Amino acid sequence: MKRPRITQYVPSLLLAGMIILAGVFLQSGVADALTPPGTNINNTASATYADANANSYSATSNTVTTTVNAVYTVSVTTPADQAVPSNTTAYYAYTVTNTGNASNTFALSGASGAGGNTWTVTLYADDGAGGGTANDGVHQAGETTVTASTGALAASATYKFFMAVTVTANTAKDQTDDSQLTVTGSGDPGAGDDTSDTVTTTAQAPSLSITKAVRNVTTAGAFNTTATADPGDTLEYRLTVTNTASANTLTATSIVLTDNDNANTTYVAGSVWIGSDGSTYNGAGNANKTDANTGDAACGTEACGCATVSSGNVSAYLGNTATESAGGTLASGSTVYVYFRVTVD
Repeated sequence: MKRPRITQYVPSLLLAGMIILAGVFLQSGVADALTPPGTNINNTASATYADANANSYSATSNTVTTTVNAVYTVSVTTPADQAVPSNTTAYYAYTVTNTGNASNTFALSGASGAGGNTWTVTLYADDGAGGGTANDGVHQAGETTVTASTGALAASATYKFFMAVTVTANTAKDQTDDSQLTVTGSGDPGAGDDTSDTVTTTAQAPSLSITKAVRNVTTAGAFNTTATADPGDTLEYRLTVTNTASANTLTATSIVLTDNDNANTTYVAGSVWIGSDGSTYNGAGNANKTDANTGDAACGTEACGCATVSSGNVSAYLGNTATESAGGTLASGSTVYVYFRVTVD
């Protein structure tokens, strides 16, 4: 006897089950609006019955009334932390939603927190002023209306604004500040319609790493952080200058490197070399520089520089566009090497 073929019905059964489940999920995901305060919910009950002679009757209960109270609650979005260059402003887009069932007004305030700095915090309306689009969550230059309140918000209504955190000029790389937004509702005398959020702003900045090494040329020594020498020996210094900033846009500018470590030594005339080769002073990519501020061409690359020497003090103007009187630029991750020699007195 052949077995009944039941597999052909399984897909239909699964599909039907999926449709039923989908219907359940869709219904559960619908958020009903909260019932307004003061609404009366009236309920009665009724019954039908019959007697032994087939006569039909009905009965109705008394009416009970429930009056809906005012509920005051609120929610606020939580934007991600930001890292911005020193002397610029981070704009945090916020949305306050009246999650209660009655109109409410929320006071807004922002303040520097406990993150180690006290940077300026200002709240601006997301009003589209100056050619922007209102309530788009993107700060435009013209959106400069300071705000301290949502105004009256109906139930389920929202209010959008920005908390601006301005990083102080000349702030060092990786300094931070915690800034707190406080939202205070006027409906609940307690804290039921109050909330807050804290964001951390991190300062980005160019950061030059300078590493100095020395070798005894007379004894054919290798570069190290220490060396030994006799009077009359020649020492060679190598300075490695790198912009270690983490963001590609953080270029160091106006770079001037000065080395005044000339005690008990005499500078060897014409010994300054600057370039991209960190293995040897006259390697490919390095160029010999004059000791006075004449003769060096302006730089056209980052691994480049010009030099002046005065009373044994070496000054190197480094980076792209550097000249014999002004430092140039060094992009994040870029390195330039400076070499010069002295004799031990």
